[in-house]
Amino acid sequence: MSIGFNSHDQRTVIQAVFFVVGLVCITGFATNLLALAFYADPMALDWRIAFMQQVSGRSIVLFLGLALVLYSCCHQPAISRLIAMVCLIIGIVYLISGVLIIRDGLALQNQAIGNIDSQSEQISTQLQSAATNPNLPPEVTPQQIEEAKFQLESQTEALKQNARSSATKSMVAVLSTQIVIGLGLLSLGRFGIKKSV
Repeated sequence: MSIGFNSHDQRTVIQAVFFVVGLVCITGFATNLLALAFYADPMALDWRIAFMQQVSGRSIVLFLGLALVLYSCCHQPAISRLIAMVCLIIGIVYLISGVLIIRDGLALQNQAIGNIDSQSEQISTQLQSAATNPNLPPEVTPQQIEEAKFQLESQTEALKQNARSSATKSMVAVLSTQIVIGLGLLSLGRFGIKKSV
């Protein structure tokens, strides 16, 4: 003997499953966020950048969770409107956080370039003092010191270019995800508000 489900029952079961999966996604994202923030040091540039990279990487889980919960509650206007408002707020926060990502990315780039310049100046000073040292070993010629200076300048420029490129790639990757998820959440929120009216 088989028990048949009408279309209303099937839709109710699907909505219940979506609600559970959505809650698991949202809870998983929130749990990961709390774990990342457990040893929070928001004043440290490295921590902020690592935190935003982790948030950005996990954002699709939050988006999927909110979409599933919103769909599962679409027959309850008050709840779906509340979820839609949450989507709008989080979407705005994601878009605004892009400013922080740009600022921190540029600060990290400047910090890396400053470190490279500092180390390069130290080595250059050592080479300069070696060139004027009267006790210079005979196997080290002034020409070798000049070649070392030229190599130092070349390597310094290559390291600075690499630091700029690496910081820019990282910043663009995180920023693009934040913008896409932010716009997605805004769209989801607007859709939810229209459906709840």
